[in-house]
Amino acid sequence: MKKLIHVAVGVIFDCAAAEQGKILIAKRAEHQHQGGLWEFPGGKVEPGESVQVALQRELEEELGLQSSIENMQPLITIPFHYPDKSVLLDVWKVYAAELELNQQTIATEEQAAGIEGQSVGKKGQSVGKEGQPLVWIEQHELPNYEFPAANKAILDALSLPAQIAITQDSSNPEVILAQAAKTLKNYPQTWIQLRAPSLDQMQYTQLGMRLYGICHEAGSKLIWNCPLAWYQIAFADGLHLSGQNFVLANITERPIPAKQWFSLACHNLAELESAQNIADYVLVSPVKETQTHPQANPLTWAGFKVITRQARIPCYALGGLQLSDREETVLSGGQGVAGISCFLPESSTSGSERIEFKESEYES
Repeated sequence: MKKLIHVAVGVIFDCAAAEQGKILIAKRAEHQHQGGLWEFPGGKVEPGESVQVALQRELEEELGLQSSIENMQPLITIPFHYPDKSVLLDVWKVYAAELELNQQTIATEEQAAGIEGQSVGKKGQSVGKEGQPLVWIEQHELPNYEFPAANKAILDALSLPAQIAITQDSSNPEVILAQAAKTLKNYPQTWIQLRAPSLDQMQYTQLGMRLYGICHEAGSKLIWNCPLAWYQIAFADGLHLSGQNFVLANITERPIPAKQWFSLACHNLAELESAQNIADYVLVSPVKETQTHPQANPLTWAGFKVITRQARIPCYALGGLQLSDREETVLSGGQGVAGISCFLPESSTSGSERIEFKESEYES
């Protein structure tokens, strides 16, 4: 296998970390590898450099942008193999960077392509120090620009939430609906995964239709966790297949449209390799021990990190976790935390916030 070229990449926001702002993207020169496509700025990590130091240096050299390591947060690492080279994209969010404005240029892309040596402007399009066209855009505009294939996971990681709440199983749909509604109220920007193995297909579909509207009204998304044959695209934002449902579906390619989110359960590297060829993200479990499933061998954070280092797609930690484990998850290369009882109101007030599972819940 080719040696990986370690590349530091910055998703640069024109705001503080707690805000949603515009993102800076740059257009690669036609003569470069993947030329003519848009990218997130960055460059090769030199021997002896940390990723953050390399990113600081590259952003200053390419854009005249001053950034602080304290305002950088890890997003995702992506090993990617092109036919002619292999790269390890080490991607970080960069907030509140200082921009040089003394030679600001606001121009169209065609105008910017003929201007060199200018610095980044706060609005519109400009050019970098190497003459590359630059533009600040809203996050929802990213799909309008063509990026290299390796950047798909970056775009997904930017869109995916920090938390996914899995519904508590019940034979009563109203109980599940009420729990999901409370979760959305108490934990904004959390996505809901509808997992209800006690319901039959008709009950599940009717519940999914109702919950879909509640999620969208709250600004959330609804992921169905069910057999593939049950899935209704019109009333879901995506599908999660448990290990059992994945095997029963006997699929070798993506089973739903690209605009819908597709995820799989993952417990080891072999399952990861199969999953990331067709899925947008995976739920990796069990990370920690659980009281109700003591015979399962936990991956531990070290094992979780082994999987995330090989992953080309975002990974969620699942199993025995607390909401406070979100920071450890990110430091271990994960996207966020998924779970059941840690999102329940009674758990959040008790202080325990532990995620416990029934016998079949490792198949989430």
